Amino acid sequence: MKIKTMLLGIFSTLLISASAMAISTEITVHVKTKDAKFLGTSMGGALITVKDAQTGELLAKGVTVGSTGNTSLIMKTAPSRGTPISDASAAKFTASIDIDSPRLIEVTAYGPLVNLQSANKASATQWVVPGKHITAGDAWMIELPGFVVDVLAPPAHISLTGAIQSINIRANVTMM
Repeated sequence: MKIKTMLLGIFSTLLISASAMAISTEITVHVKTKDAKFLGTSMGGALITVKDAQTGELLAKGVTVGSTGNTSLIMKTAPSRGTPISDASAAKFTASIDIDSPRLIEVTAYGPLVNLQSANKASATQWVVPGKHITAGDAWMIELPGFVVDVLAPPAHISLTGAIQSINIRANVTMM
């Protein structure tokens, strides 16, 4: 009788813990620059962090990789609701997180990683349900505003002191 009760207790514990097991859920993140293309490998990508928005627990971290996307699809075709603008080559970061209940997830994008002087940050939150992957279409899209500015002149090592009446400034400015 004692063994039956003990076995029943073990079985119940296993059954309860099995029902609360985490389910692997995939999330794909694209970082689209405002009024431009995807932030991909050519710009060093964007650092992506995936966190539980309520607890701050880090669930995944990585960098977007891939191309800036299909120019015609992104910039020349009139967008219509529900039609993806990302193709298979478009830069992305995909993570697999293990969750056992719906969680409010925050995804943050920081970049471009090659031009840190121009880096910007954007984030978004949404509820994620275990086993309901966010990978179809444009998946989870974050828009990152800004410009990449490379100062060409004067060089960084020049000290500007005294009564300066004029200075030549040259820069390469590109939409993020």
